[in-house]
Amino acid sequence: MSKARIAATSAGRDRTLSALAVALALAYAGAQFPGPFAVLDNLSNFPAHFGAAFLACAALFAWRRRALPALACGALAALALASVVPWYFAAQATPADPARSWVRLFVSNVYSGNRHPRRLLALVRKENPDVIGLIEVDSWWLRRLKPLREAYPYHYEVPDEHYAGLALYSRVPIEDVRPFALPGERSHAIAATLRCADGDVELVLAHPMSPIGAEYIAKRNAQVAAIVRDAGVARTPLVLAGDLNLTMWNDAYRPLEDVAKLSNARQGHGIRPTWPALGPFGVPIDHVLGSPGVRLRNFRVLPGIGSDHFPVIAEFSAR
Repeated sequence: MSKARIAATSAGRDRTLSALAVALALAYAGAQFPGPFAVLDNLSNFPAHFGAAFLACAALFAWRRRALPALACGALAALALASVVPWYFAAQATPADPARSWVRLFVSNVYSGNRHPRRLLALVRKENPDVIGLIEVDSWWLRRLKPLREAYPYHYEVPDEHYAGLALYSRVPIEDVRPFALPGERSHAIAATLRCADGDVELVLAHPMSPIGAEYIAKRNAQVAAIVRDAGVARTPLVLAGDLNLTMWNDAYRPLEDVAKLSNARQGHGIRPTWPALGPFGVPIDHVLGSPGVRLRNFRVLPGIGSDHFPVIAEFSAR
């Protein structure tokens, strides 16, 4: 191959890499100001992926001996990862208190198309939670959850054939269990008062709308806002759990912390992706959060059960 041909090929590769880096930067910039655009709203959930992509571009530019683009991509990687890294550091250590009673909460979006209930039941037996919250429970699933009804004397089931079904199972006594009114065609949340040993805790199990379009995103945001309003005036310590269909970096999530003052059990444990069930390549949209009257610890993402979501587990207690 002639030198001219080699030079032309090299220049073409540089242009391609530069175009990819520019497109990536524009997508990242748009994700910071999603507005009403569904694509940008969804992209806002991927800062870790943006950071990894910028690092890859920086490495390729460095290999191509293009210092300025390499530095620019490195700076963008640092900017993207600045909102990710803090999740790997605990806000404060949870002091040891042998007298405190901790409630073990298991939460799973089972996915209504999943036909592997034995995997779920086996995982529940292994983890032995005190309270179980299940999402996307339809009539097919309900018929196969009899072992949970037998093992957990307190339960409340609201099946639905269109991804809105919820079910709660508890060994902790529950009272005043009810649908939690959210804006929309059907309820996507239930609430119950748990009579915990250290004091009552209000548990809200929620599944806001999936962000599959601008209309659905608006509905999801309105539903999350309703949860924020209720949590902000709650007199009982509150735990919010479920598939919230947004990550910690989404604009609709921020009021949960800034207004409702909820803390995420994920803090200090890393971002721990839960959807899709593809290991580290997903995003963290399944959460356990607690109000200032609740302590949280030991958040984990559990092995898959055939759903498109990984289950999560955490422990909480009233302060």
